[in-house]
Amino acid sequence: MGSNKVTSTLTNKVQQFIIEYIEDNTALDNVTVNEASNFVNEQLLDSFATLSMIMTLESEFSIKLSTAELTDEKMRVVGFLAESVARKISA
Repeated sequence: MGSNKVTSTLTNKVQQFIIEYIEDNTALDNVTVNEASNFVNEQLLDSFATLSMIMTLESEFSIKLSTAELTDEKMRVVGFLAESVARKISA
């Protein structure tokens, strides 16, 4: 039961990191980013900014995302990406 709390807190921390990254790096004005945001489909980040975000996440949290994980369309959604990163950190 305790690990779910840790994972939840960690997921929230990672999610906040991703949201702030997108808000700081999007070319769009007045954008609202939340856990349901699909940063690819909503064109919040271009391909270079998306790659930069992934590299920043890997560096910030000392993890490595596989090509298979990165090509999964669900990983384009902020909340799912945050959960995946949090699971890797706590693994």
